[in-house]
Amino acid sequence: MHHPLPIPGKKTKKPPISLQKALTDATVILRDAGVDSPNLDAEVLLGKVLGISRSQLYARLQEPVESGNLRRFSKLVNKRAHRIPLQYLTGHVEFMSLDFLMKKGIFIPRPETELIVEAVLKRVGVSDASSAHSKLKILDVCTGCGNIAVSIAVGLKDAGEVIVYASDVSSKALRLARLNAERHNVGTKVSFHKGSVYQAFRRLGLEGEIDFIVSNPPYVPQDEWKGLQPEVRDYEDPRALVAGSDGLDCYREIVAGAHKWLRPKGWLIMELGEGQADKVKELIDEDGHFGDTETVKDLQGIGRTIIARSS
Repeated sequence: MHHPLPIPGKKTKKPPISLQKALTDATVILRDAGVDSPNLDAEVLLGKVLGISRSQLYARLQEPVESGNLRRFSKLVNKRAHRIPLQYLTGHVEFMSLDFLMKKGIFIPRPETELIVEAVLKRVGVSDASSAHSKLKILDVCTGCGNIAVSIAVGLKDAGEVIVYASDVSSKALRLARLNAERHNVGTKVSFHKGSVYQAFRRLGLEGEIDFIVSNPPYVPQDEWKGLQPEVRDYEDPRALVAGSDGLDCYREIVAGAHKWLRPKGWLIMELGEGQADKVKELIDEDGHFGDTETVKDLQGIGRTIIARSS
């Protein structure tokens, strides 16, 4: 049980508390609620309320908090203590050093997904396909807030003509993804389409013309959903996370259709759930349309990204 921050009321006439005191009290509340990074989250939330950066916050720790701001801060801390994700409360998430708008219920990008973007940017210059024609074409399956598609478009802004086609089953996610593309000035380089996996692209005439298929697909087994952190289980869209009894349903669909969309020597690059590298590699090997596969590990040594090239 967490307790709300003390707020000086009009009747009590209690002296205002300092930013430092507000942060200390909030950190205790969040730590007691089981939040992983209570101090950081408290600083981010107070910075949001005051409209200042964390570095500016540090310089003003001894200043008093105006009661209205303290009230707003208390409400945000209370919501975070109920395990509402920090990104939903701030409306922002950082990915590839870019600021993305975020809304409640939409899948929140994780740092390890940056490996997908890095893998694409690394391979564009050496892609046989990309040098064989004028326009580089990329499919981003399950785009969410558009973080992968937009980051690739930003990263390739000086690489000639590039178009990223991005799909999602959620209209809400696509609306946010379009805003993020416009926010980073790549609205003309990213095209968003509603539908499941390849279904969203079927009327575009892109079969056999794609240089890269990228995806951070749903990969959580159904029976593991209830055991996830409250931030994920209670607030994120299960459609963006759960993929059948073994977590591989979306991989099966992506791998099975990839050869119909990719050019010869095109790339398939996907994020992996923990412990899924061997199983997904097996799916790719059994498909028979790809050469060697490569697995990239994250900072924890977990096989997190699989890269395969069409034959």
